[in-house]
Amino acid sequence: MTYRATAWLAWALCGLSVAMFLASVALYVLARSAQVPSSLGASVTLIDMLTSVPVLAFPVVGALIASRRSHNPIGWIFLADGLLWAFLGMIDYYGILGLAQPGSVPFPVTIHALGQWLWVPTVGLLATYLILLFPDGRLPSRRWRPLAWLSGAVIVLENAGSGPTPGPIAYPPRSATRSGLKDNLGWRTRRTPSWWCYSRASWPR
Repeated sequence: MTYRATAWLAWALCGLSVAMFLASVALYVLARSAQVPSSLGASVTLIDMLTSVPVLAFPVVGALIASRRSHNPIGWIFLADGLLWAFLGMIDYYGILGLAQPGSVPFPVTIHALGQWLWVPTVGLLATYLILLFPDGRLPSRRWRPLAWLSGAVIVLENAGSGPTPGPIAYPPRSATRSGLKDNLGWRTRRTPSWWCYSRASWPR
């Protein structure tokens, strides 16, 4: 890939992250105007929105590095993590809007359940490979290879265990049980560490 094509791809991915962030802002405004019931345990304060602004640093820094040093994976890790964080924020407010106003958006729990998959590589890339490969994109030595492979295996296994599985169909989408969250598409999230975090905001109180 040529230098110009690489730079174009890097900045295009950065632009996509910014676009998803702006979409999350729009969904935040709609969710806040929907008067989210306190029973959902979801917070849509201005502080919640402002704390997500620093996420934009990931795609910008990633694009700056990847467009100039495309051989260094650090830039692409920043870009990937920025895309994932932006997407997670977008589907989070999408789900809150759908739960606050059933029928306002299609399949809110199904879309929100994607976060049960995506939080694993989002955190994994930042907490493992960004640290292992910083700053030149190479491991400190060959002795670190087993840790790199183990980290990848853990991310894949946890990601596979965090996804939704077919289950009973239930509607409205905010219905939840201690065995999983059910959607009108018939998908139910498995009980994983990520499920316990989400379920605290979803179980009937």
